Amino acid sequence: MNMTSNRFFLLLLLIIGLPSMAEQGCPPGQIPAQANGNITSCGPIPSGYYEQQGSAAPRPIGKWIKTWGAVSLDGSGTVGVAYGKLSKREAQQGAISSCVEAGGEKCHDWATYYNQCAAVAEPYKDGKSIGGKLQFVGGAALEQAKADAEKKCTVANNSSCRVIYSKEPLNNAPQIRDTTRLMLRGDPCN
Repeated sequence: MNMTSNRFFLLLLLIIGLPSMAEQGCPPGQIPAQANGNITSCGPIPSGYYEQQGSAAPRPIGKWIKTWGAVSLDGSGTVGVAYGKLSKREAQQGAISSCVEAGGEKCHDWATYYNQCAAVAEPYKDGKSIGGKLQFVGGAALEQAKADAEKKCTVANNSSCRVIYSKEPLNNAPQIRDTTRLMLRGDPCN
């Protein structure tokens, strides 16, 4: 054999061998099956195997808006709230204004929360508010914050309680990060 025929023979072997490499030694229409990382057998190609997969869910772009909320009250039980504010001070002032608009006198900041769910519970009897200690809870999940506020109120007042205020953050972020802060100020009710 001469050099040209050797090259031709080598090229022919490569062309014949490539399809068997693509199917990794399995006959046409089958794909290798693996167990423990080793190819153990061949199996039929499942329907839809070569179809295009749908594109991944779109990623949100931009930044979450971090927001503040606040609850204020006066000595007679009037409550004011503000949420979705861009600063702590704006939330506190908004809550105090809300309390005054609701008829409160000498309203003051009671609870301030940042980028989280919040709930306030009060004691009640026969469907009416009764004197007692309001309870505030902030947290990552709204339903949990509401349940915790009711429980905390029930313990503090030895009475049935109901949630009178609850709010999720405006951005409704999927998870609350370690930067979550909760501050209670001079609470006359606790």
